[in-house]
Amino acid sequence: MSRVRSSLASFAPLNHLPDPARARQAARAAWHDAGLILINPEWLPGWADRKQAEILAEKCHGKRKVTK
Repeated sequence: MSRVRSSLASFAPLNHLPDPARARQAARAAWHDAGLILINPEWLPGWADRKQAEILAEKCHGKRKVTK
């Protein structure tokens, strides 16, 4: 049986599901190495903390455009 070749075959390893643990590690490294703040609101334990992060994000970047 012969395999079908595709010009996209080299991109196949890039197609993977996101890893929440690696995202958090990358955010931690960005903070320690460069002083960048990257926070997924889901990482915050309470509603008040999540809302505060959202307010700060809107203050810096404007309202988020949510598409559904």
